[in-house]
Amino acid sequence: MKFGSQFKALQVMAKEYGTQVLGLKMGSEMVVAVFGEKNIRFVCNDMNFDARPDSFFIKLRTFGRRCGVTFVDGPLWREHRQFVMKCLRKEGFAKEVMESDIQAETDKILNILKSSSGTPVNIRFLVSMAVTNISWKYIAGEHLRETQLHKFISLMSKRSEVFTMAGGWLNQWPWLRFIAPNWSGFSIIQKINLEMIEIIQESIRKHREGKVQGSDYIYKFMNEMYRESFTEDQLRGVLVDFLIASTQTTGSVIGFAIISLIRNKDICDKIYNEINTILGKNPPKAEDCTRLVYTSAFLYEILRKYTIAPFSGPRRTLKDTILDGYTIPKGTTILISLDDLHSNSEIWNNPEQLLPERFIDENGDLKNTNKIYPFGLGRRACPGEPLTKSFMLIFMVSIIQKYKIECSNGDMPSDEPIIGLLTEPRPFTARFIERP
Repeated sequence: MKFGSQFKALQVMAKEYGTQVLGLKMGSEMVVAVFGEKNIRFVCNDMNFDARPDSFFIKLRTFGRRCGVTFVDGPLWREHRQFVMKCLRKEGFAKEVMESDIQAETDKILNILKSSSGTPVNIRFLVSMAVTNISWKYIAGEHLRETQLHKFISLMSKRSEVFTMAGGWLNQWPWLRFIAPNWSGFSIIQKINLEMIEIIQESIRKHREGKVQGSDYIYKFMNEMYRESFTEDQLRGVLVDFLIASTQTTGSVIGFAIISLIRNKDICDKIYNEINTILGKNPPKAEDCTRLVYTSAFLYEILRKYTIAPFSGPRRTLKDTILDGYTIPKGTTILISLDDLHSNSEIWNNPEQLLPERFIDENGDLKNTNKIYPFGLGRRACPGEPLTKSFMLIFMVSIIQKYKIECSNGDMPSDEPIIGLLTEPRPFTARFIERP
């Protein structure tokens, strides 16, 4: 593909036609790509855009059924999103309990780095395992087996590689799965689905047999299965949502952060000096974000410059509506371009540069960050935002406190992202040298 990804192609087309509302037909699907802060805010906050497309790819993701929370809508979405969040909060999600879980997983990684003795480490993989374990604990009451987790994350990485090459065309032309199953990504999705089914069914079975301690989400869901929408398909769908979401996004953000620190030693030194001055050797807490101004600004800048979801989760119009002077028919798929907003030179001075200072005001305080939406906004915003933000701060501060970060074998890692369904760093390893 000339532009390397579907997102880039649509971005270029919008600029060529001088529009912030780009309409086109992709296969049999009517699609509108939306650009610009005003349009993005309108779409994310107008209830007419709350629905999700009912597409082949989305149903394939959940074993051919429309279930879960991420890609359903209407009463099912409202009921189960509320139920999920209620269960998570009751188990300590976004509270001190979660912070303790993050610190425990961070300590495991610190021990691995210590035992590495400065040899190259795939830090992104370790982070993906840690975040998945934290997320799965709240959902299923326990951690995944290491071999099981290792295999699943490897498959998810392959999934991203495939869809980078294919550009996601499988959704527009499902018949590609018959003539090009590998190129279209169909084969890897089938492998991922089989692996997810194995993980999910094992966990459901253990809960049915009462072999998991506690009162996690699965137990709470099973107690509600007398209600019409609380089916086993729906339970599997929610578990799929959490497995997929937790394995990719945070690991990619941390990957870009580590690459940026290696490539920008001056930024890394400023962060270390701030941490050393304010915290010393004390372990970080999520609330330290307001004190660690430069460190927090750096993390915001990573979220801006390397937008993990270049297009926010797709929407579907529930009725004919007017957007920026254009009539958008009912049933149209809407793609929301967050990356284009985050790289807009009218909002950000020198947007291609990594400048943490852009998030610090003249008084040395953190600026309002309402111009970046890495987790989306409105009713469809990502519910995992508290976990990702807390993990980013606690993990990065803990690493920089204790280690100097260097490239492997003198090879400077590329900061050029791979853009497919999501934006990901190119594969790299780094050396972590213990500070005296």
